[in-house]
Amino acid sequence: MISCLLFLAGLAAAAVVPLEPRQSASMITTVDLSVNLGAPVHRASGVLYGVPDTKNQIPSSFYTGMGFNYLSAGGAQFTGATGWIFGGYTARFQDVLSNYQTARQFNAQFILKMSDLWGTDGTQGANGVYPGANGNFTEYDAYLTQLVKDLKANGMTTNIKLLIWNEPDITAFWNAPQAQYFSTWSHAVSFLRTNLPGVPIAGPALASAPNSGDTWWTGFLTRVKADNTAPDVYTWHHEGSSTDVNNDLQTSQPAMVNLLNSFGLFIGEFIIDEYANVQEQNPASAAWWIARFERFNMSGLRGNWLSGANLQDFLSGLLWKSGNTYFSNGEWQVYNYYATQMTGFRVATTGSTDRLMDNFAVVGTDVVRILVGGRLVTGTYSLQIKNLSALGLATSGTINVHTFQFNFGGTTTQEGAPQDLGLVAHTYSGNVLSFPIFQTTTTTTWAFEFNF
Repeated sequence: MISCLLFLAGLAAAAVVPLEPRQSASMITTVDLSVNLGAPVHRASGVLYGVPDTKNQIPSSFYTGMGFNYLSAGGAQFTGATGWIFGGYTARFQDVLSNYQTARQFNAQFILKMSDLWGTDGTQGANGVYPGANGNFTEYDAYLTQLVKDLKANGMTTNIKLLIWNEPDITAFWNAPQAQYFSTWSHAVSFLRTNLPGVPIAGPALASAPNSGDTWWTGFLTRVKADNTAPDVYTWHHEGSSTDVNNDLQTSQPAMVNLLNSFGLFIGEFIIDEYANVQEQNPASAAWWIARFERFNMSGLRGNWLSGANLQDFLSGLLWKSGNTYFSNGEWQVYNYYATQMTGFRVATTGSTDRLMDNFAVVGTDVVRILVGGRLVTGTYSLQIKNLSALGLATSGTINVHTFQFNFGGTTTQEGAPQDLGLVAHTYSGNVLSFPIFQTTTTTTWAFEFNF
């Protein structure tokens, strides 16, 4: 309660108190109300695994409430089903089918991790078998033939993308020569485009972000350019260090564009099918990632750091349960606000130049909503809202800002709706409203609303 009072007191004084000495121009995140970027489609609301094979086990309100629109799965670590190479393909495919049907129930897209179905889900150990050894694809072709047959038989040829291999640049998932992976990719793409024409192929799903100095990226692009097997959708992961500037869409998106241009390859859709490390799975960091995906018009599926039976449950850590009763944690509440409240049209935003504070903003019928988020950071930042006159407001005056606080007690702690901190009157001038964001913890975050 004390921190809330301090927060409100700080907001009330924001118009007259100068920036604190510890706050620099690098710690400002902005909104420009004059730039209409179109309707939001809530690009960050995908999940990796997190969906039980028992239909409707998780109540539908948790899916719709977080804007569930993408699911990536392949039966990894499914109990009693170990994939093709260990004789457990049939049961694992049934799990995949159930996941696909759940995705379609909520009009979500599905990304099939084909390497999971093959059996290399990180648990295969030394007994893992990798396609294309010594140029031999006999067993892999048998697998691909069965997979194509099952996809067609179960109506799984629409609203699906086929991801050939997950994180081949990590030995836990590909413990074979790099060249063998490139050959496997080309072989699989040729097979699938012949037998499943029109079904999009996604990849390379590298753990590392695009980088012209990374031989996995340059080798992959060299190969797909040479034999015309470029993916329809480029995917990679962002689950590394929060302090690594390369682990950020602000770096990787233009880097990917530059790489494709340098190879003369088509620039199409980009998807991050795993984002946020385990420490970043909290309200503040979730809002930071949401802002990034919305700015760069890329879809994202939140990473999943659970394992075993828990891997395919809890919507990738947004939920927990007591007995058989599910409940939401504070991070789910952020996605719920994002999906259900942030409607209307998007407006332009910028993140702080230190890359640690960002925001996503929308204009509704008569209200502006701004969700802010810090990336595991504390300190005093500033939110600047520019061009208020674009909404018919005066260039100076007073605005009542409504603040909501998203709390977090951990993944397994139940949290209700965001805490209503009430209205605070802010004076402004020069067509700009500015007030501080007191980021006192690395996990708490806020939404700000005002009417016009």
